[in-house]
Amino acid sequence: MLRKERIDAMQHYINEVRTASMKELEDKFSIAPSTLRRDLANLIDAGTVKKVYGGVTATFNRAKPNALTIYSERQLSAPSEKRQIGRAAAQLIEPDDLIFIDSGTTTAEMGAYLPSEFSFTLVTNNLEIINKAAPLGNIKLVIIGMNFDRRTQSFTGIDNMNIFSRFNIGKAFMAATGISITRGLSNSEYNEYLIKSEIFKKAHQKILLIDHTKFDRVSLLTYGTLKDIDAIITYGDIAPKYIDFLAENDVQLINAQTGSIVSESADK
Repeated sequence: MLRKERIDAMQHYINEVRTASMKELEDKFSIAPSTLRRDLANLIDAGTVKKVYGGVTATFNRAKPNALTIYSERQLSAPSEKRQIGRAAAQLIEPDDLIFIDSGTTTAEMGAYLPSEFSFTLVTNNLEIINKAAPLGNIKLVIIGMNFDRRTQSFTGIDNMNIFSRFNIGKAFMAATGISITRGLSNSEYNEYLIKSEIFKKAHQKILLIDHTKFDRVSLLTYGTLKDIDAIITYGDIAPKYIDFLAENDVQLINAQTGSIVSESADK
């Protein structure tokens, strides 16, 4: 990774986690303390991060965020990667499927590639997916969630969680803020967590769409375990420990960059 690319990735990571320790950044980007100090000096000079005890913090205020700006920041992060992940995921949709597409900027990229040549049912709370699916007459569209959250561009709020017992979800295309071997799939928003955890329990096949920045990240709430995923679609190089863990647990790993299947899964 070139230095500029690393600094850009570091800025994105700090924006996402809000505050990061020096040791965390050293481990995340596999760099020496002296290199980290030089990289952070660029961000500090730019005014996008500031020093705190033992680490750094992002300078924007998440307590009173501009919701659309935060969503667009995530949307602009690695857009080509997310686009290719979304395209690879959409290719897994088959005639007469009943699928769920989760909220998130990576899952939202499936919208541009939704099949139009055969019928299927789509359950979602993702505004971008709703907008893309609405004009397509071949899709039976089911929208869940009563309240619109501008921070995530998704609908949340379910007054009766038994609604999920009505849906025989064949394939759930899931998103996560973080993925960890020990802590599973996690996210930060409680209302989204409620939907994710119910879908995760209900779906026959669980397919995770995740870009490379989310590996080895842990957020507030864990909604599912990594070994219970059926497939992961990602982009680029994956740490060997994840490749080994997924192979041992029969989780299919699909690299959207090459179109190759890195590891196969058994039929769970």
